[in-house]
Amino acid sequence: MAKSEKVTREKIILAFLDSCFAKNAGGTSLSDVAERLGIKKASLYNHYESRDAMVEDCIRWCGDYYRKTYFIPTDIESISQRYPAENVMKAIVNRWFKMNEKEPLVQIYSFIESEKYISTAAAKIAQETREKLVNQSKTALRCLAKAGKIIDLEENDLESLSKMFAALTISNLDDYLTKKKIEIRSNPESGEGSLFENNSESDYSEINGLITTFCSMLR
Repeated sequence: MAKSEKVTREKIILAFLDSCFAKNAGGTSLSDVAERLGIKKASLYNHYESRDAMVEDCIRWCGDYYRKTYFIPTDIESISQRYPAENVMKAIVNRWFKMNEKEPLVQIYSFIESEKYISTAAAKIAQETREKLVNQSKTALRCLAKAGKIIDLEENDLESLSKMFAALTISNLDDYLTKKKIEIRSNPESGEGSLFENNSESDYSEINGLITTFCSMLR
């Protein structure tokens, strides 16, 4: 960052997340953050009294950012009327994967997933995100049933299938991003500019195959 640029809370948080992704949260120091920002470590104390305060604020920021993201598009009802169920569900998940493999969501995801085991606040964000995926999966399935694209579902079945679909998505996203992270760490130059700009094209064949199987149960 150019020295003339003003250091803001958001820039500090993004620098911290970048360093956490490149190393790990526990191994990221204030010096690492300052180096990424091109400032002196002492300047960070103008914003935070300690590293712990910065971590806590970063977790809050990540939670706020996650709350602005949506698993399903806002026009899911009209989409459900126009396309087959399998196409709709694949498009929803592929969109979610693409969102999470780009900055800053890929760093946020990695950070929250690592911090949830030691931070109650991070654990709540992870749980909140999972509940959102369940609820929005339920909305998508309800719209598809209303459009006659899948069988009518009792509320209990709808709840169970939504949890199954959300769990399937989360588990595969975690595996997918872990592989991407290993790829970047083994080839740092691939992270220049956009994080995955120079990597191989995204491959969603594994999750798409599972979605095909999932949708076959709903015909």
